[in-house]
Amino acid sequence: MTRPKNYPTNYKNIYYYISIKTNKKVYFGRYYENKKQKTISLGSSLNIAKKKMNLIKKGISKKDSSLIVYNKEVLKKYDKESIEVLYFEYIDIEGKKWSTQELKTKKSRFKRWILPHFGKMNIHDVRYSHIQKFINDIDDKKLLARKTQENLKSSIQSFFKFCIKEGYLNTGNPAQYVDIKAYDNHVPMTLTLEQIIRFYQTIIDIDCHSSPNQSANLDNRKKRLMLILMIHGRRWNEAQNLCWSEIDFISNLYIIPAHKSKTKKTQKHKMTDFLRLELMELKVISKEGEDFLFINPQTKKPYSSINTFFKTIKKKADIPKTFRCQDFRHVVGTVAYQNLGIPLENIRDVLAHGSVTTTEIYSDKDSLNSRKVLTSLFEMFGF
Repeated sequence: MTRPKNYPTNYKNIYYYISIKTNKKVYFGRYYENKKQKTISLGSSLNIAKKKMNLIKKGISKKDSSLIVYNKEVLKKYDKESIEVLYFEYIDIEGKKWSTQELKTKKSRFKRWILPHFGKMNIHDVRYSHIQKFINDIDDKKLLARKTQENLKSSIQSFFKFCIKEGYLNTGNPAQYVDIKAYDNHVPMTLTLEQIIRFYQTIIDIDCHSSPNQSANLDNRKKRLMLILMIHGRRWNEAQNLCWSEIDFISNLYIIPAHKSKTKKTQKHKMTDFLRLELMELKVISKEGEDFLFINPQTKKPYSSINTFFKTIKKKADIPKTFRCQDFRHVVGTVAYQNLGIPLENIRDVLAHGSVTTTEIYSDKDSLNSRKVLTSLFEMFGF
């Protein structure tokens, strides 16, 4: 019988061959122990193969035979296809497709919810009933909002889909038929006309030059401009991670790349004259070499929160504390549909919804106070 051909990988001392039975890669390692070359099977996962070789190298570098034996015993735990082990491979491979924020969110979601519950289970032991019961318990105990439950279910489905692609699972996706209890995701706009006008006017007119500290003034100007972007219908993450390379002053556009977009599609939005002027002024006073528009002077990274500044604005405008940054999108959607008569398809493009079905939450004409908002609201401020 002809032996399969061996191929090197990009990792030192790790090789692979194509299995005749499965037609998949099988990895093995070569190392020297007591001046003799040895070979060890590393399984069908490159990620796990790297972990195994690192343990072996660690034992050899210590020149402690007992440690080498111990490490070989430790390697056995990587042979079990547990959710915990496969999760790290999933993140290592799929995570390169995600934005920094998406990667951070999914890691947190897995470590907080999925791994504590399923981490020690073998992937072949997980059934639909396990996942459905897990989601039901979360809902019964009101541990997560319904939308967050949907995101959690999506993460689990994505993980098992990856495992199927890699050949770890051939019995179908156990999370495919998991359901979330139906709920009403309509968000009524509860601010009155007077409140909205006062709120927007406060954001436009707030004094960001009151401190003798120029750095503090610039800090507040950035936070104010983030709020103005959200008045334009942008999500927090879209405003937070906006870069100068995504601002086109010539074409009067700002771009949200696909990897930063919730819908995974590139967005192009025309700037109003007011927004363009604000961005140009910020560009002039920004430090050379900074790509992100909104860099926190303390962390040197994009702002993780502007809650304190936002609370100041709400207090000054006498707006309920419960109003959130994302609620600006509800104001835009509700006014555009119910008062300006703009088609849902157009509003979908403004708010960058993946489907017009999402935009339909603004089509309820009985929303509290929504009829009080005048068409002139956005014209007044040039939005």
